[in-house]
Amino acid sequence: MEALMLAALKVREKLFYNSSMALKILLTGFLLGIVMRIAVNGLESSVIISPTMFLSSILELFLRMSIMPLMPAVTMMNIGRGRHSELELLRLSHNELLDGIPSAIGNFTSLNSLDLTSSNFQGAIPSAIGNLTSLNNLDLSGNKLEGAIPSAIGNLTSLNNLYLSGNKLEGAIPSAIGNLTSLNNLDLSFNELEGGIPASFKNLCKLRFLDLVSNNLSQEINEVFEILSGCVSNGIEVLSLSNCQLSGHLNNLLGQFKNLDSLHLSRNSIAHQIPPTLGVLNSLTSLSLSNNKLNGSLPIGFGALENLVDVYISYNSLEGEVSEIHFANLTNLRYFDASHNQLILRVNPHWIPPFQLVKSISLRSWDVGPQLPRWLRSLKHLVFLDLSNSKISSTLPVWFSDFSLRLSNLNLSHNQLHGKIPYLSSTNDLYSSIDLSSNKFNGPLPNVSSHWIDLSDNLYSGSLFTFLCQRTHDVITMLLNFGKNHLSGEIPDCWMNWKSLRILKLNDNYFSGKIPSSIGILSDLWYLNLRNNTLFGEIPLSLEHCKELTVLQLDENRLGGNISTWLENQKFSFMVILNLRGNQFYGHIPTELCGMTYLQILDLANNSLSGTIPTCINNFIEMVNESHHAMGNQGKISFATGGPSLFSDSSSIMTKGKMIEYSTNLNFVRSIDLSNNKLSGAIPEEITRLEALHSLNLSHNLLSGRIPEEIGNMKALESLDFSQNQLFGEIPPSMSSLTFLSRLNLSNNKLSGIIPSGTQLQGFDPSSFSDNKLCGLPLSKNCNVDGDMPPIGIERGEEDKGSKSFAWFYFYVSIAPGFVIGFWAVMGPLVFNRRWRHLYFNFLDNLWDKFMVWYYVNFARFVKGFWAVMGPLVFNRRWRHLYFNFLDNLWDKFMVWYYVNVARFVKGHGL
Repeated sequence: MEALMLAALKVREKLFYNSSMALKILLTGFLLGIVMRIAVNGLESSVIISPTMFLSSILELFLRMSIMPLMPAVTMMNIGRGRHSELELLRLSHNELLDGIPSAIGNFTSLNSLDLTSSNFQGAIPSAIGNLTSLNNLDLSGNKLEGAIPSAIGNLTSLNNLYLSGNKLEGAIPSAIGNLTSLNNLDLSFNELEGGIPASFKNLCKLRFLDLVSNNLSQEINEVFEILSGCVSNGIEVLSLSNCQLSGHLNNLLGQFKNLDSLHLSRNSIAHQIPPTLGVLNSLTSLSLSNNKLNGSLPIGFGALENLVDVYISYNSLEGEVSEIHFANLTNLRYFDASHNQLILRVNPHWIPPFQLVKSISLRSWDVGPQLPRWLRSLKHLVFLDLSNSKISSTLPVWFSDFSLRLSNLNLSHNQLHGKIPYLSSTNDLYSSIDLSSNKFNGPLPNVSSHWIDLSDNLYSGSLFTFLCQRTHDVITMLLNFGKNHLSGEIPDCWMNWKSLRILKLNDNYFSGKIPSSIGILSDLWYLNLRNNTLFGEIPLSLEHCKELTVLQLDENRLGGNISTWLENQKFSFMVILNLRGNQFYGHIPTELCGMTYLQILDLANNSLSGTIPTCINNFIEMVNESHHAMGNQGKISFATGGPSLFSDSSSIMTKGKMIEYSTNLNFVRSIDLSNNKLSGAIPEEITRLEALHSLNLSHNLLSGRIPEEIGNMKALESLDFSQNQLFGEIPPSMSSLTFLSRLNLSNNKLSGIIPSGTQLQGFDPSSFSDNKLCGLPLSKNCNVDGDMPPIGIERGEEDKGSKSFAWFYFYVSIAPGFVIGFWAVMGPLVFNRRWRHLYFNFLDNLWDKFMVWYYVNFARFVKGFWAVMGPLVFNRRWRHLYFNFLDNLWDKFMVWYYVNVARFVKGHGL
């Protein structure tokens, strides 16, 4: 420490006393930290605090990875202001400057190299950068720069290298870049640029490297080739235009780029065939055309590219036969991925491939079969092999078990392979994998060792004991998938040597007995699927140690016990899918369930649960706001297990009245199913806050009360089932605003009143509202004005005709007695009682007197008021015309209103 401090002081001394000397300063990482501590402790600080005293004499300044808030960017750039700076090289890369590039950068007119890589610069690139006409190298990559690239950059005619990648630059690529005729390397990748490559790029005759990956060029590829086909095509070696929204088709201009070393055009929309001129690119070592719309056959000239090392042409529509000639001279090939095409491999069974140094081969979705290729055996360096879905229907040859020992990743899934496997083992690579799923292998489970083991969807039978328990040491397996086989017996209680497991799938087998308690040892477990077996007993409490559980599927078994006892001891704060459907659980749903805030799918249907629905149900934030961040932002639910790819799985969800298997869009599903239980009480109002929920099923319970008034807030609902409960009251009007609703069932409740109007609810089948006291469309029962059911005697449907005549009979029979009784109740006292008769006629006399007084008083007022209004109309022609025009307009408006509303009424009530 003392030596470093002394060295720093000597640097300070030299700077202070020899300020006219041309110096080179290198302050990186740890050393700059020491100098900073010296300054903090009050030692000579002019090295840090007062750079203006010496910086005008520095030729080269390196401040790399120095975490440099001590010398703000503005201060640094202002050093040259008002004086001539001799600084030739400035490197501030990998700092945290948290500032914009100041315009004062233009003062460093002697700079020939400026490196501001990954220093968190923000804002726009200043136009003053065009003053640095001596620049040979400009690197602003890996920052947060935004806005357009200034046209002033075209002034840097001495520039050899321009790197602006990894920013947020937008707008068109300036045509002024075409002025940089000395440019060798141009990297504008990973920005938001648009508008295509300017025609001025044809002037960049010295260009060797062009990278525009991940921009929005929206240009045809043949137009790009035309721009670059002149002097540029003679020298360019790397052309990277992947993910640039390019279209069109490759043409014969491709053959002009004879010095091309790397051609990357993947993830575009380039169509048609690969041109034969590809075969003349003898310098090509890397070719990437994957994820386009290429069709036709692979050109024969492909086999002449003797320098090819990497080939990626996957995810296209290539077709036709591929033979030995297509690989004739590919002696340097290391990586070949042509998966997801419709190509057919037809080679001699005794063929020895020329690519003996190859490390990776992927022919997924080719026609390679029916036999497993014998030529694989000669490839001594092969570590990655994918022949999935390649129409192989043979058994595994004897030599394959030893061959697999060389491999790190083996995928033979989705074929028709059959027979028994004695053993298979991949290398001890941390990311090794063996995938033999979706075949017809049978017999007992083979002795397989790998980081990722997938033997699902086969015909394996017998016990799991031998495979699982006869391990004498800890295994590194992270994924174990034996689902969809014929395995039986109990799940062994010997998971102690499998502590690395993240994914465990034993679903759709014939396992019986209890879930072993030792499964709780798997503390890093993310995914557990035991669905569709015949397991019974309670869920072991030891599962609480698996705190990382994200998916738990135990549905369609015979598991039981009090669900509240189990859930009250669990803290699965990362749970996304919880499926306990079709078991024998009982008890109430505890509030601890609401602690699983990331739940996207909750299925507790077909059990014997009781009590009320927890009011904290709105804690499920993924059902409140659909963010997809719980398990990635893609449609698949994926886990990074270190295998050849992310593990993604499907899940069967009961929605819209049927079981649907979701896979590629599983992460978009939000569902709650509590149906077929014994839940009681009201539907909590809090449930209406789940605005991202797609499916809600509370049917076949004992729920009572009203449907929540704000149910219309659940705008994402596609399926809603409240049938077979005891709900009463009216259907909330807000339900008619559920525009995505495609399945609704409110039948077998005690609902009443009018079905809310609107095209949404009226479009459902009448069975959705049956066995209630509802009326209105789509039911055939009409409603009266007050919205009640029609009174007795009014026409009903055909099914009510039997009771109609019976009701009318009693109606008519009751008229005569009612009239007689009512008449004599009033007239009887007047006929037989003199005093009542006098009182009655005195009352009528007084009433007549009052009426006459009122009549004369009000008649006089009326006459006076009448002439006050009518006088002008009688004696004034202009007023008369205005008055009758007003009446005409008023009548027209009334008639329009009348016909519109009568038409709606007639249409709405089916009259």
